[in-house]
Amino acid sequence: MDMSLKTMHLAEGLLLLLLTACRPAAPDPGRMEQDWTMYRGDPALSGYTAQPLPQHPALLWEYRSGIRCVSSPVVYGGTTYFCHRRGGLKGLDDQGRLVFEYDLGAAVEAPLLVADSVLYLGRMDGTVCALSLKEKKLLWSAETEGQISAAPVLAQSGDRRRLVVGSYDNCMYTFDLADGAVVGKVPTGYYLNGAAALLQDYALFGGCDAWLRILHLPSGQVTDSFKLEAYIPASPALWEDMVHVADYQGNLYQFKLSGGKITGLRKLLAGSDDTEGMTSMPAVGPRQTIVLYRGRHLCCLGRDGQLRWQTLLKSATGDSSPLICGKQVLSCTGNGMVSIHDLADGRLLWEYETGEQVVASPVVSGGRFFILTAKGSLLCFGESSSSQS
Repeated sequence: MDMSLKTMHLAEGLLLLLLTACRPAAPDPGRMEQDWTMYRGDPALSGYTAQPLPQHPALLWEYRSGIRCVSSPVVYGGTTYFCHRRGGLKGLDDQGRLVFEYDLGAAVEAPLLVADSVLYLGRMDGTVCALSLKEKKLLWSAETEGQISAAPVLAQSGDRRRLVVGSYDNCMYTFDLADGAVVGKVPTGYYLNGAAALLQDYALFGGCDAWLRILHLPSGQVTDSFKLEAYIPASPALWEDMVHVADYQGNLYQFKLSGGKITGLRKLLAGSDDTEGMTSMPAVGPRQTIVLYRGRHLCCLGRDGQLRWQTLLKSATGDSSPLICGKQVLSCTGNGMVSIHDLADGRLLWEYETGEQVVASPVVSGGRFFILTAKGSLLCFGESSSSQS
């Protein structure tokens, strides 16, 4: 080989090595999704994960606290954390052994959030807390003037990280993540029961005054709003620039967003009265939206808003929200029937009867999924041992 050509190849190789060394490591989607650190899986509250469910699900273990639970659990570092209504925080390892306990001092119904080994939550007495999981120490607490039933969400605002959470004092708060200082407070017309969904610099949230609001976090200003036909009991769900939100009358809306403004709107499903209202959230993925509708139906709509399929469930729906998991749908009914359906056509693939009411939303992590019942039983499902032999 010509020496000049060798020199050129050597220079190219050194340049490639230098560029590779300087470039941040590409994220591993599988590794990133092993933990489930926030309500609905991501800041958009989409209820979507690419993680597949077990092919042959089986109950691996069950932990019974015996105390009522409403809050949805999280998984961090292989430990599943949940709170009960007496304020007890518990952590279970991957074998179902109790490895963490902490008394929060007040009832908790809101879902949890974990970031960098710190657990953030809102209590029923109106206090927002930051708890170090490593040190078992309260880092800070901040007061609101009403109970907190909504999950906190983590937002990046410039070079600072913020915690966004709504309260029953009718306000959406923004706290500094480092010390809990209030950096924003937006009043609304009534209780805020649901969490905010995040899109870039914007937080979208609904309330019991029936208004969907878009909050620009850096400025603290509401940039747009829309009043639905009934109050909004849960949270909006985002996929890219599309937001899906349901009201208590059973209407499901799809909004298109641009620059903090609503640029398009259509009603995907129409409710009839508040006896068929939606109290759970939709799950949205790349091509489908899944909702629990009209009391006992699991429905799939395409991105164009057209109904793809619907199936009648064996019992009435409740507050637990479904998940889209790869090519399947995981859902729980109000009385504790857990089911997996095919995302393409709605076929029932698997079901399990817990025998207990379920309010919390399911969680998926590391090839397993977790169901927390209202009686405080945490159930872990994974691949059946007989199918692995």
